Amino acid sequence: MNSDVYGILLTAMGILLASSVIVPFAAGKRKYAGWLNFLFVTVAGVMLLNISYITVFGSSQLSQLLHFGPVGIYFMVDSFSGFFIAIIAFMAMISAFYSISYMEHYPEYSLRGFYVSYPLFILGMIGMVTVDDLSLGFTISWQLMTIASYFLVKFEYRKPEIVRGANKYLVLMELAWVFIIIGTFMVQGAGIGDSLHTIVQKMGAMPGNYQYLIYGLILCGFGFKAGIFPLGQLWLPDAHSVAPSPISALLSGVMLKTGVYGILRTFFWMVPHSETFHYNGSFWGILIASIGVVTLFIGTVQSMKQNDSKRLLAYSSIGQVGYIIFGIGAALFMFNTQSEFLRLLGVITIIGAVYHVLNHAVFKGLLFLTSGSVLFATGTKDLNRLGGLLKLMPVSAVLAGIAALSISGVPPFSGFASKWTLISSSLLAGSEVLFLLIFGIIALFTSAITLSCYVKFFGMTFTASGHEWNAGHKVKEVSAGMLLPKIVLAALCILQGLLPFVYFQTIIGVFQYSKGSIVYSVFNSINMNDHLFSSMMGVSVSVPGISGIASSAAVPAVVLLVFLGALLFSYLLRRSGGSEEREADTWMCGYQDLHNGNRYLNRSMFASLKSIFRWTGGNVKE
Repeated sequence: MNSDVYGILLTAMGILLASSVIVPFAAGKRKYAGWLNFLFVTVAGVMLLNISYITVFGSSQLSQLLHFGPVGIYFMVDSFSGFFIAIIAFMAMISAFYSISYMEHYPEYSLRGFYVSYPLFILGMIGMVTVDDLSLGFTISWQLMTIASYFLVKFEYRKPEIVRGANKYLVLMELAWVFIIIGTFMVQGAGIGDSLHTIVQKMGAMPGNYQYLIYGLILCGFGFKAGIFPLGQLWLPDAHSVAPSPISALLSGVMLKTGVYGILRTFFWMVPHSETFHYNGSFWGILIASIGVVTLFIGTVQSMKQNDSKRLLAYSSIGQVGYIIFGIGAALFMFNTQSEFLRLLGVITIIGAVYHVLNHAVFKGLLFLTSGSVLFATGTKDLNRLGGLLKLMPVSAVLAGIAALSISGVPPFSGFASKWTLISSSLLAGSEVLFLLIFGIIALFTSAITLSCYVKFFGMTFTASGHEWNAGHKVKEVSAGMLLPKIVLAALCILQGLLPFVYFQTIIGVFQYSKGSIVYSVFNSINMNDHLFSSMMGVSVSVPGISGIASSAAVPAVVLLVFLGALLFSYLLRRSGGSEEREADTWMCGYQDLHNGNRYLNRSMFASLKSIFRWTGGNVKE
């Protein structure tokens, strides 16, 4: 099985590499080059999805040294990496298809560089989640991913502000790489190309106090890539908001997850078991959870203040990654306690965090593609210049609404399932650990702020008036080629919300088959089949010594039925009184007509709330 998996992996990588060489020669025929790029990426993507299927559904850990001429690089394709491979491959195909039509938005720019960099960017991300070292293979993958994405971010190179944002991104990503490399070579005896298993063994022979420098540097490096506070604010909004929209979808929806992957691999797999090196999982769990809570709160509040739609989405990505980091830290802390109850809740928490990785990739990808469609149709990202697009772009509006409800955690959409799993498990853990209760309350409150962000995003783009005074041309719905990828992602937002138990069960399997992690050891030390349940109600645990079930269930289907029942009841109640509807002109608060000077702008939306949280930064001058 090893040779089959690695043979497929190398073939897929070779196809992506070939695409970066062949497709640019066809860049003069823009649509043809787009289809050719999509074909190469899809063939590679299908092969990568095959790897994911093989590993996620039943493969034990695979580790192998592959030779590239005189150079040997360790690769590890277990169930955990297979899960991330699927996300990267799927979103790469979606964005490649969307790019075919979308890149017509830039007739003044050659697409040669775009089609060189696109497959290399995907190749680098695949390498990031499959190489089994933190030196040679890691460096090659990191540099491929970073340099290729730099040129994609810098695509509109004639605009100085875009070049500045891209340069800042490149410098800080290289700094992040330096942090990780220094942390790795602080391990005594670590050599170039050592596998993670070898690094862990060498780390185990060191005094335990070294862990704070080693893990701290690696956390900073991967934290930079993931966009945690305050590191993400230094580069993420500038880079993600100026890249072409299909690239923004990959940057926010996928690339950030390579940083999350690195944090998970480091703190859940790189854990020595020796007499000299005492891994302080409780400390790192508290630290990472604290960083996550600050990140989710600050990033979301900063998002609420933006008037550029793509900057709003970029800051929001910081906030959503904060939920994932919070879940990782909370689970890490719970796994390192003596309480069986907390360890069981830790399993649910890490399931919720990994599920949010998937959910965020889908709904944030959909949001960036929707924002790209609006930019394509209107020529602007400024929310103050948009509005009234619901009638002109009805399909995009519906799809944007689904994405907005998903990221806001409204049932029955996908964000509710993963967020509620994270929040409810932390609230339940609060019965024994006070800070987890406080963190859970902050996360719950921040979900309400997220909803305000997307009420503004959707309202100012699609329902309020505005475009009729600001658009310089007739606005119409985008082509089917740009709608189809969004429809697929919107369908997944609904499916992942209504059927979370399918994904929960898959993630449980991922950790059961990925040996060597803390989660795997918890599964072995506790008979999870007797305590952990995944059903249509979500995920729940039976608590030893307590009758009944302590649940961290996500029940979107049930909540949906309750909402539908309430709507039906209100409809029947209204009809029973014999009330009639009539249409009238909108009351203009004393104004005779609506125009650009008397409509709501960004500065008026949630003005009091933004004033209260002015201290969080990200303020916009208007």
